[in-house]
Amino acid sequence: MDNDTSTTYYDVLIEDDFSDDVTDQCHKHDDKVFTAQFLPTIYSLIFIFGLVGNALLVLILVKYKGLKEVVDLFFLNTVISNFLFLVTFPFWIHTATHSWDFGDTMCKMVSGFYSVGYYGYTCFLLLLIIHRYLAVVHMGRFHLAAKKTTYGIITSMWGLATLASLPELVLSQVQTEGRDDVCRFVRPHYPLGDEKFWKHFLTLKMNILGFLIPLFVAIFCYWRIKKTSRYKEKKYGLLRLIFVTSLVFMGLWTPYNLVLFLMTFQEHLNLSDCESSYHLDTAVQVTKIIGNTHCCINAVVYGLLDETVRRHLYSLFHLQNNTDGHLREAPEERSPTTKGPLYHSTKF
Repeated sequence: MDNDTSTTYYDVLIEDDFSDDVTDQCHKHDDKVFTAQFLPTIYSLIFIFGLVGNALLVLILVKYKGLKEVVDLFFLNTVISNFLFLVTFPFWIHTATHSWDFGDTMCKMVSGFYSVGYYGYTCFLLLLIIHRYLAVVHMGRFHLAAKKTTYGIITSMWGLATLASLPELVLSQVQTEGRDDVCRFVRPHYPLGDEKFWKHFLTLKMNILGFLIPLFVAIFCYWRIKKTSRYKEKKYGLLRLIFVTSLVFMGLWTPYNLVLFLMTFQEHLNLSDCESSYHLDTAVQVTKIIGNTHCCINAVVYGLLDETVRRHLYSLFHLQNNTDGHLREAPEERSPTTKGPLYHSTKF
């Protein structure tokens, strides 16, 4: 089982070489064995279901919906973020039972894709939430019809996601751990006394950019939308779809963010003993796997809540005859409000 020693490092978003940590003095062999045994199977399932689900979403958004709505473009970019996220899984699966055999360049690219996929999804989810907030609360004053404006916003979101991922992209490299090579975040050369800076920085970056900001924005926007007199639940199926999608994403990643914070600052929280360190390390592995499932759960949520998507999925699988009498157009397509300013503001 010597080749399992690499699994502790690549499976967490915050990958570092802080070997002077008190936690490294504890025995974590059981945790590494657990990761090597279960992670390849779980990640393989996530990879397969994620590819199939997101590919179907692309087909429906591009072929059937035609990307006529601004929100469809935003949803398409969440799918692209998921593909960037998913493309890294074969590398993690291989490394779980072997070592990193792909060199420094691929190490940086894979770490960068993973991080850009995560932050890109977060950015476009925020964009969808804010878009609905403006469309409902500021109806009549909200216009986003120009293609150049929309594409400029999309480009800016990818720029922000890339900027947030720069530390992982630049500072990830291959190092030897025992008899194996591992791809992980490596601390840069910085003055003595700042050894914990990057570890704390990466954790807080993820907690703030990937969790707290989306959470506060979502709470504020939905609170304001609920208070709006124009808000009618039955008329805003799209809002419900975005709300559930954001709720699922935050729900899946909340445990990891909490455990990661506890693990990073365990010395300040009196959690530095070996038993606490072992449980935290195991919890990081488990909660990270839970969070990673967002890239395939998203397609399921979209299919369940968007009636247009369900109709096209039935059509794709030759079930149109059985569903014509039961499925009607999505609320956004048959509602009189489609001719109002709310929906005109979301079309090119």
